[in-house]
Amino acid sequence: MKHPALQTSRIGTRHLSGFTLIELMIAITVAIFLVGGLLMMVQSTRNTVTTQTQLAQLQDNERLVLTFMTEVIESTGYFPDPHTYTAAQVMPVAPSFATAGQAVSGIYAGGVAPGDTVSIRYGAGLNDDVFNCRGTKNAVGPYDTFVNTFWINNANPNNPILTCTFSSGAVPLPGVQVPLVNGVQNLTVLYGVKKNPVDTGTCTDTYLNAGQMLAADWSNVCTIKITVTFINPLNTGPATIPITRVIAVMNTAGVNT
Repeated sequence: MKHPALQTSRIGTRHLSGFTLIELMIAITVAIFLVGGLLMMVQSTRNTVTTQTQLAQLQDNERLVLTFMTEVIESTGYFPDPHTYTAAQVMPVAPSFATAGQAVSGIYAGGVAPGDTVSIRYGAGLNDDVFNCRGTKNAVGPYDTFVNTFWINNANPNNPILTCTFSSGAVPLPGVQVPLVNGVQNLTVLYGVKKNPVDTGTCTDTYLNAGQMLAADWSNVCTIKITVTFINPLNTGPATIPITRVIAVMNTAGVNT
């Protein structure tokens, strides 16, 4: 017969036994897999949020560019109070504009980045609801001639900036540089003119770049086709994303002959 104290000691020893080394290794392995899965989920969520943020920023930039350029280009050739003033008076001969009354001019870059340059001018009467690329109106009387030049500043090749240089009678040359949006690699500008003398019901039948334009064509620009090429901020898909819009010019749109 075993001694009662010895039997109690053996039972207590069994109750105090811990995990074996194999059990600990299995538990650690399972924990590593669980933590790894959790980290992958966190990283995936972070990547999704980053992608959505970059796409949203790209879309905002596209809207901003089209809004600014459309509002400026649509005003091409406008001048206030035609009973008092003429286009030649409001828009005289000036740098980039060879003839009086000419409202648009451009420089062709040969199809290579950072692309073309386009200059738009128009008159703004005192407190007219006519804005420039700075987002401001004319505050001098009786009118001021606005010149807005769109171009790409690629001083930093990794982050080229679509820029507008603004000048006027009140803001003389060299004007004020207005950065619009970052990440714009290229700007392509085509000018819609009418080459066919036969009335076809439209004021545009041919699109030309600035290098193809004749002197007389600059006074007959009816539409301007802009293509703004953005750098794709994502790591997938094409390296660049172009967006194109055709904009009617106020002083000639609707004229068929």
